[in-house]
Amino acid sequence: MLTAIVFFARGCGRYDEVNELSYAHAKALFSICNRKDKQRLEVCADMITTATQNKKLSSTEASYLNDIIAVARKDQWQDAHAMARQLMVDQVDR
Repeated sequence: MLTAIVFFARGCGRYDEVNELSYAHAKALFSICNRKDKQRLEVCADMITTATQNKKLSSTEASYLNDIIAVARKDQWQDAHAMARQLMVDQVDR
């Protein structure tokens, strides 16, 4: 349900273009959510925070990734997994 709300808010699930680092983090989150790995989720969250602070990720890219993390932290792993997948799929269409 939450995924549907997030997708609707983003315009039917379409994410804007992201850089290679954001895509790599999305792939990591996809894997982490598939495994329901809370420890690696926090490691990834820290890496995203650091990359954002170092201006390697835009605020928009960080927001996309942090939204996925927030959903996973609520143990809504399937929704977070779907969000990470959608972020990756939307990049292929470009």
